[in-house]
Amino acid sequence: MGNSFLIDNGMKGLVSIIIPCYNDGRYIEQAIQSILDQTYSNREIIVIDDGSNNETKNILKDLDQKIDLLITQENQGTSAARNIGISYAKGKFILPLDSDDYFEPDFIEKSVNILEKDSRVGLVTCHAHIIKDDNITGEIISVGGQAKDMLIRNGVLANSLFRKKVWEDVSGYDEKMVQGYEDWDFNISITQKGWQVYVIDEFLFNYRLKKKSRNTFANFSHKYDLLTYINLKHQDTFVNNYSENIQNLFSQMEKIEKEKIRIENSLSNRLGMVILKPIRLIRSILNKNSPSY
Repeated sequence: MGNSFLIDNGMKGLVSIIIPCYNDGRYIEQAIQSILDQTYSNREIIVIDDGSNNETKNILKDLDQKIDLLITQENQGTSAARNIGISYAKGKFILPLDSDDYFEPDFIEKSVNILEKDSRVGLVTCHAHIIKDDNITGEIISVGGQAKDMLIRNGVLANSLFRKKVWEDVSGYDEKMVQGYEDWDFNISITQKGWQVYVIDEFLFNYRLKKKSRNTFANFSHKYDLLTYINLKHQDTFVNNYSENIQNLFSQMEKIEKEKIRIENSLSNRLGMVILKPIRLIRSILNKNSPSY
């Protein structure tokens, strides 16, 4: 790739990459390298050490030359870490990146081009591959949508590129949401403000699936508390689309009930087979040994 290309896209808006890091020393170098490998050159990398252990701190020191700004703070959670990083950002555009994930090389270039062409678009996202043990094990398909759609389903990746003005319009990420889903809430908020979401129909992001992650914790431990909080916070959107939301709610309940019955029936059949197997075996032996007349 020639230097002329780098000079050309360097004239476009500065992109500030915001990377909160909490004990992710094993993966953060790959995350940072995925930014350094981008075809878009006008960027800055801001890492927020959110109370990491000494091992991670030492790795961050080794990466000092690759980082434009390192902010160190006591552990406050992802929302607070992103907000503090963005408050220091000089960029016109913001790209949050979780420290264990990584982008394909042309994501920023393609996203900035979209934002530069259409002032109505506030955020650009894409599809993602799910990575486990360095292998692709699944996909995440982004669907975008308006606020009413976002309230039903978060159709945008947490690691998406947006205008800094978008963040300012919604007063940043909700720092009360320390257990997760803060990106879901953020996406609802920006679409409520009238910003459009653009989905690049390509797999340009890689989401690492770990045994212990904040998303897993949110899904299994606090999911319904978080969903209650989000729906109450955005109750105007819920009420304005009341019929659609009620239909969706009962549709989901029906699916859950059918799945529960399916599992119960399946377990009953398997248990029945296990219980009946020795009885059938005994009956078979008795039949073989019984005298014939």
